[in-house]
Amino acid sequence: MAFLDNSGDIILDAVLTETGRKRMASGRFNIAKFGLGDDEINYEIYNKNHPSGSAYYDLEILQTPVFESSTGINSQINYGLMNIVNRNLLYLPTLKRNQIVPNSAQTVNNVYHLAADATTADALVTAFGGASGGGNLKVLRKGKVDGTAICLETGLDTADIAGTNSNRTNFITVNGLEESHFSVSIDTRFLSTVLGPGQGTNFSNDGGTGESIVTIRLTPTTAGRRDSSMRNYAIARVASIRNNVFKDLDHSIADTATSVIAGPRASFTALNFNVKLLTTSHYSRFGRTGQTVAGAAGTYRFIDTNVKVIGTTGIMDQLPIRIIQKE
Repeated sequence: MAFLDNSGDIILDAVLTETGRKRMASGRFNIAKFGLGDDEINYEIYNKNHPSGSAYYDLEILQTPVFESSTGINSQINYGLMNIVNRNLLYLPTLKRNQIVPNSAQTVNNVYHLAADATTADALVTAFGGASGGGNLKVLRKGKVDGTAICLETGLDTADIAGTNSNRTNFITVNGLEESHFSVSIDTRFLSTVLGPGQGTNFSNDGGTGESIVTIRLTPTTAGRRDSSMRNYAIARVASIRNNVFKDLDHSIADTATSVIAGPRASFTALNFNVKLLTTSHYSRFGRTGQTVAGAAGTYRFIDTNVKVIGTTGIMDQLPIRIIQKE
């Protein structure tokens, strides 16, 4: 639904989705909760140098037209607003992809390549530079519980606050900005399970002089809860690991050599996926076939999909995944 403010009259424009109409028809329609979003707002147009003064800094933002309500299940809020009780917070957490630590998956042409079988994985590793040239980090192997994984960090990405242990406590812990877990939403037509951190997973820079100590041990989790915001998607709950990367003046190696968060860190998670048994017709219908990969022999078929990751504080990222198989 959409909230409209026209000439002083407050208007609430509510349109039921397909699911809402079905529930109303069966007498089971009941609004239990709601979410707010600001997908249409561009905060970069906030102008603190407006010649007319501070009353006009946010004028363009306030004049931005809001989206009309939509019945489409895929036309929902992509960027939901967070409920922050503490109004004294100066910084909010962010979710960032870490591609600098050992075993962190690297993107190629802005997508993560998820190999559907070992033959495909080996061919892509060679094409992307070989094992010694970083090719391993550019290929996810379906169902693999160790080795390469997509690494994600949360924290306060600001250089104004040093990423020390005490600042973690004062700015992260006391304000409840750690993620208790992550909700990972996958398209169940193509992916079957999500692999998230299990026992033995560690993310720190406590290597004596600040060296990275990263150990990834993944465990599969079934996506059992339907994601009502996207058709064919279901949600798996994966663990959040304490981010133990800190700034220490005694370290000769900077904390930012391990972490992509500039300030105090909160949480860490790592992801891989299991691929369903996909036929040629799947790739023809939802993706592409007969494609070449630079540096690799033969032809390939692939399906591009997005994986949505949401933390318990409300921060989110969408990961571009290319499921690929050698023909």
